[in-house]
Amino acid sequence: MFGIVALAAASIAIANLSDAAEANFTYKVSYRNVAADPEGIWTGEALSGGPVTIHEYQLRTMGREFLISQIWNDDCAPAICPTRLLRLEPGGGRVVLVDDMMRQIIPPNDPRLAGLPVNGPQAEFARNPFRLSDDGKTLLNGDFRFDVDEAKR
Repeated sequence: MFGIVALAAASIAIANLSDAAEANFTYKVSYRNVAADPEGIWTGEALSGGPVTIHEYQLRTMGREFLISQIWNDDCAPAICPTRLLRLEPGGGRVVLVDDMMRQIIPPNDPRLAGLPVNGPQAEFARNPFRLSDDGKTLLNGDFRFDVDEAKR
């Protein structure tokens, strides 16, 4: 009996560690020079300035799935662009948890990565531009912090 309890406790500990390790979002896809968002996250004014580029990152943790979509359009400033954090529902629904201007990312397939140092803050940001805090209440984007809408969590 003790062996079963110890095994169950070890499994829970490993599961918790894997959740903590998944706090960084991973690159999903880029849609370059599109007139419409294939995911339907960005519509209307966000797409009115001509072709745009959209980069997406995802996080699957604790039985939940999150998606970050950043659009490169006329609203981008020198280092920030419109970005949304969404929670994906099991039935296909989506809930926007954060909608704000965030640090512009460099996707993994971008030639600008070749010029970055392999270590240090710039390299770390390029590898992991988005992170969800351990309690799930804060989205981190470099030195930017965004409260995740508690009412929608």
